[in-house]
Amino acid sequence: MTEQNMDHAQVMAPPPLIFLGYLIGTLILNWVAPFREPWTFALRILGGVMVIAGFMLAGSAISQMRKVHTSPDPHESVTALVFSGPYRFTRNPIYLGFFLIYLGFTLLAGTLWGLIASPFLIWTITSSVIHAEETYLDGKFGEQYREFRSRVRRWI
Repeated sequence: MTEQNMDHAQVMAPPPLIFLGYLIGTLILNWVAPFREPWTFALRILGGVMVIAGFMLAGSAISQMRKVHTSPDPHESVTALVFSGPYRFTRNPIYLGFFLIYLGFTLLAGTLWGLIASPFLIWTITSSVIHAEETYLDGKFGEQYREFRSRVRRWI
């Protein structure tokens, strides 16, 4: 592989696939071993709101990345750091948006399994994607990234 082909974070798998895998897994678990708890209409409305909020957050973050001409794909080279929009509050607004979408769909589907699995999902994304991205960004941007990391939280 050429050096240019290696100029990206060495993540385990595409993050959307990790989130989707967890969502499908929890839906299958709910089908195999459903919880018999009643899901209120309010929880389903909350789920819908979370899905919309997640898409808006992730979309806003991707829009900010495109404004500085860098890719949101962790398998591509990052050309600039983003400090505006949702990046003022979280270093990973796309993953936070995906997480809101995941939680929203689990509420819409009425499965407690999604809530139970959520800490494991956060651990998986943090350990297999975010740590690799942070290592890559630190190596590429050095002190500029370390300063950003010191003032903006990883998740929220």
